[in-house]
Amino acid sequence: MAIMEGWLYLIESNKLMMTHPRKRYFVLSGNQARYYKEKPAYRQEAPLKSGSFDPYTRVVDHGRESIHGRTLFVFEIYDSYTHGDKLKFGARSSEEAAKWMEAFKEAAEQDILPGNDGLFVPSGGRRKYPFRLSGRRSGGLVKDLSGGSGTITNPLFREGSTTELPGWVGSLLSRDSSARDASPDVVADSPWQIFGCVNGLRLFRETTDHHGFKSMIRGEDPPALMGVGVVFATCESVFQTVMTLGSSRSEWDFCYAKGRVIEHIDGHSDIVHKQFHTHWLPWRMKPRDLVVHRYWRREDDGSYVILYKSVKHEKCRPRRKFVRAWLKSGGYVISPLPPQGGFQHRCAVKHILTVDWKHFKTPWSSSKDRVITLKVLERVAALREFYKVKPADYMPTSISPDLRRLDVAGCKPPLLQKENIPEVHLCGAEVARSPEDNIAGQSMFRQLAEEEFFDVPEDSAWDTELEPDLDGRRESTDPDETSDEDQNGGVHKLSAAATIVKRFQGMAAQKRTHQDDDEDGIELLAREGTLPKSSGCCTTSCYESAEASIFLIRGKHYLQDRKKVVAKDPVMQFVAADWLKSNKREDHLASRPSNPVQQFLANQRKIEGRVQDPFFFIINIQVPGSTTYSLALYYMITQPLSDFLILENFVRGDDRHRNASFKLIPHIAKGPWIVKQSVGKTACLIGEALEITYHTDKNYIELDVDIGSSSVAKGVVNLVLGYLSNLVIELAFLIQANTEEELPEYLLGTCRLVNLDIAKAIPARPE
Repeated sequence: MAIMEGWLYLIESNKLMMTHPRKRYFVLSGNQARYYKEKPAYRQEAPLKSGSFDPYTRVVDHGRESIHGRTLFVFEIYDSYTHGDKLKFGARSSEEAAKWMEAFKEAAEQDILPGNDGLFVPSGGRRKYPFRLSGRRSGGLVKDLSGGSGTITNPLFREGSTTELPGWVGSLLSRDSSARDASPDVVADSPWQIFGCVNGLRLFRETTDHHGFKSMIRGEDPPALMGVGVVFATCESVFQTVMTLGSSRSEWDFCYAKGRVIEHIDGHSDIVHKQFHTHWLPWRMKPRDLVVHRYWRREDDGSYVILYKSVKHEKCRPRRKFVRAWLKSGGYVISPLPPQGGFQHRCAVKHILTVDWKHFKTPWSSSKDRVITLKVLERVAALREFYKVKPADYMPTSISPDLRRLDVAGCKPPLLQKENIPEVHLCGAEVARSPEDNIAGQSMFRQLAEEEFFDVPEDSAWDTELEPDLDGRRESTDPDETSDEDQNGGVHKLSAAATIVKRFQGMAAQKRTHQDDDEDGIELLAREGTLPKSSGCCTTSCYESAEASIFLIRGKHYLQDRKKVVAKDPVMQFVAADWLKSNKREDHLASRPSNPVQQFLANQRKIEGRVQDPFFFIINIQVPGSTTYSLALYYMITQPLSDFLILENFVRGDDRHRNASFKLIPHIAKGPWIVKQSVGKTACLIGEALEITYHTDKNYIELDVDIGSSSVAKGVVNLVLGYLSNLVIELAFLIQANTEEELPEYLLGTCRLVNLDIAKAIPARPE
């Protein structure tokens, strides 16, 4: 059993609500945790606190915070039954915080080992500990570490003590390799096209429908520009260097004069003011400044995403000596690369910008903006040269102007003092990684370099091998679909052109498996939904089913070859959608008499000879704010749930199993790069990051997804809302398959949302 130990800051508040970070030494083994004031000299030393984790423990990332001069990366641990009592921790680096968060999550998934200690996290409510055959990151029966004796020695217990367990262990395995894999799960062309190379940087432009002067007259944004380079340093070091606003930034950023944080929003976003020098600008051009909303996050593969967008702020109005430029979108993507040529630490740095430098409006304004923007992108080359004279793990000494003022006063900030805090380390039986896991853990910018940066598309991704249906045969549920088999049983391979034509023909087609007598009921459902279905007369703020073939899911032999295959038509039919607004959260929509589901069931009960009512799968995505928006998607299946094992287990299972298996694949089919970068194209387990409330009934299951439960997700959604009317969003929902019996995966349903308009949201009807 692996043991993780190291120093963390326990962040507590006193009676006067003053926050104090206290340094504590933590030891985590299995689901047992304890911490000490100092590093224990022997095993029997009494801890300050000890306890165990259970499956209802949740871990939430709060990003970067400054506490008494210390810049810490903060996360919280709490019980899902009660959010009142929380334990707040801080780590000195984002990498260290990520390791601890992952360790605490895995501790919560371990078996409930009996012991004298209580729970480590204050809890409330009734506890119910289910043991399942499959779980969050992998599944099936776990190898019995006791050799069949049913006993496992716990190194955290006293010498020779044992814990009785059944002959199999129902715990969850470590994170599945695909969970760390940042490679896209969507088949889509690259939005970038290379057009030059300067100072060792490759330069790309966004592939958009911009048509030069005509588009400028119509007020359309010019395409974004991107510079890509390789820096010989760790991702964390480059991230800290790019984020700093102190004096060390002037060592590589030739544009930067000075800057400050105007407002701290949360651990992942703030408002920043930057002023630029004039020596790099064209002659007689006034100095520029920017006020931007800065947002950052760390991905599971160790890469960092930093996004900027200009905003107006009352605390920083335009100044007389500066011209306020407008950053329409910009940022950095810093992703790890494997060692090469004797360099142990390497990372790819992508710098993207779309800026209006506020010239006098002339036909040549866009050309001037382009020249200045390309000059700014050369900061990546300056960053590369900067690390040639700095250590690969260099950290800037001036994290912020506030810390710099402390140093000038003759008192070094606590964070900069040399502390006896060793790095987090693992000891004991560490999990061995296979070559496949190492490949899966690589950055998507390394794995898919050919797909990310290309000019001519290669072989069509739709030629990927298709897996057979659940019964071993490939069947078409569309009676009008043309078969690809000839009379001799041979299968014709479609050409690329035929594949594209077939794809566009199926864009608006809805695959139906229900009987003809259900047509009236389906039309009733579509009419009852507040969001209209896409049609010839309705092309904006509407919905339709997305094409399944653009999504990649686990194939039949995924556990052996780790390969994903092109998805086939979903097993459930997309029948209706609601686009609602309210001054509060709208939960359990399906229980209301006015809901499309209740209307449909009431109509079906009037039909004589009905054998069985259909089953509905409802996803209610709740976006909090001064006005709460709810996007409810309704999927229906007429076949018995027993025909789909993984779906039946999900509906009949407990919340822990549901959170560990409900998966979403997002894709921004049309929209600006900043939204595409924020949302991504990689599948994610929603229940691991967001709070989901499940409501079940005989004929439906409803998932109420609270976007506000995660600061990271809330930041992404708030960014998306600003561009919502210009986006085409494609979503696919499925249940993750972890065992041979559950594979291959299949889509529950897909959705394509076209140019949603916030103004067209309908007030929710009272309960």
